[in-house]
Amino acid sequence: MLKVETREPEERFFEDFSEGQELPTVTKGPMMVGDQVRWAGACDNYESEFHHDEYVAKAQGLPGIILSGPLMASLLMTTVMQWMGRGARLVRFFDQNRGSTMPRDLAHLQGRIRRTYEEAGKAFVELECWITNQRGEITTPGSALVELPRRGR
Repeated sequence: MLKVETREPEERFFEDFSEGQELPTVTKGPMMVGDQVRWAGACDNYESEFHHDEYVAKAQGLPGIILSGPLMASLLMTTVMQWMGRGARLVRFFDQNRGSTMPRDLAHLQGRIRRTYEEAGKAFVELECWITNQRGEITTPGSALVELPRRGR
């Protein structure tokens, strides 16, 4: 039976982040077809059969099953929110699919604080984030803008 680990993000504040700060790498995987099938089930999206059927994938000229971009984006977005903490509010998230994630690949989720600033009485952290596979290839570059609470307010 699948064991799902859930944990609430730590409490973090705007003052906990600084420009250029590297965020801790989170490694997922090895990614498996089951991850894709569970994702498809949760989204009720089984239409792209090359994401879960190797025969269909190869018939379309692919090397095999490719895990979906939205699955990888959701892992990245979830990690961003874990890094930023439970009081964070995601203002903007962007990602691109630039490489394939295949079954048995590792996904190393990484990030760096690009900018911290205040505007109209609110505190924001802008970060770049990405997924790198075990070969060092960036498969999913992205960025996020997060509003954070101030310490002591």
